[in-house]
Amino acid sequence: LYIENEEFKIPDSFKGIYSNEKAMRWLSNNNCWEAWSWGRADIKYDVKQNRVVFLIRNKHKVHEYTGAVGRGLHSSVYPKWYMYGSKNVPFKCGECDNAVIVEDCASACAVSNVLTGISIMGTSLMHSQRSHLLPYKNLYVALDRDATTKAFDMVSELRLGGFENVHVKTLTDDLKYFNTEEIKEMFYGK
Repeated sequence: LYIENEEFKIPDSFKGIYSNEKAMRWLSNNNCWEAWSWGRADIKYDVKQNRVVFLIRNKHKVHEYTGAVGRGLHSSVYPKWYMYGSKNVPFKCGECDNAVIVEDCASACAVSNVLTGISIMGTSLMHSQRSHLLPYKNLYVALDRDATTKAFDMVSELRLGGFENVHVKTLTDDLKYFNTEEIKEMFYGK
């Protein structure tokens, strides 16, 4: 049984992001730098696995974590995304009234100037992740282009589960490749 309040122990191999130039460049190239620098995301570098690591905050205790998700920085690092701990809690970035459900943590960071980004770390919304969606006025589901059908299925499932203001946002590319102005235009036409 997974207990959300259980504290995740950060491995000793997690270092500050400044310890690796390639990690800093990756954050910048994937529109995560601002979310990290403004404190919306806790991001580390795993020296052991050569990964940028997004720490998943415990929603009940501000400076505690329930897990982490690491992105390999080289094509030889397999798997590309690695879960430290459980996927029961989504990675959340931002504090806006509206939220967008995305596949990966970088996309959640990229949208966090405009919307709260919620990464479900894949294309399937787990039942345990649903309670994290309750506080938002409007929800958008913006999965990667190859998962558009799954996005429509997820919206239907959420509507059946009582979420009324949930919509699909079809994408031409991953949200992590768009800057803040492009994301504002995409979601609000501004």
